[in-house]
Amino acid sequence: MSMSDKMLAVLRRQYDPTVEMLKNLIEVCPDDLWMDVEQKYWRHIFHATTSMKFWFRQHKDEEFVIPDFGKDIVEDLDKECSDHPTKEELVKYLEDILSVARSFFDELTDDRLLEPCVLYEEITKTDVILMQIRHVQHHVGYCNSILSSNHLEAAKWL
Repeated sequence: MSMSDKMLAVLRRQYDPTVEMLKNLIEVCPDDLWMDVEQKYWRHIFHATTSMKFWFRQHKDEEFVIPDFGKDIVEDLDKECSDHPTKEELVKYLEDILSVARSFFDELTDDRLLEPCVLYEEITKTDVILMQIRHVQHHVGYCNSILSSNHLEAAKWL
């Protein structure tokens, strides 16, 4: 990224703390709430992380596999599953996806922000970044609401 890539720098400044907040949600969640099937707390984090994995792909033909950690786990919030990833597994998964996101950003310049993404020509690379910020923030808010409704402190806004 050169000094002239000012818009890209702005997008990174917004994206990075958004994902850091997602990571903080893993750390602040008590184990009993993490495993609570009704609350679906971990599933919101998993869903948001998997969305980033999908959208930040660099090649249209790149295989998209949703991990199940060898357990009965699904990413779809409307489908039932009988198990859950550990916090450590989800932190590692999030870190892996952050590497994918960094590669996506590293390939960009301000001049390339309006290029179509590799998945859909009508969606620009800027759209992808902003959609992920919005999507992750939605799930951060949802998880913070779960924490608050259980009389726990919400993850801090960054």
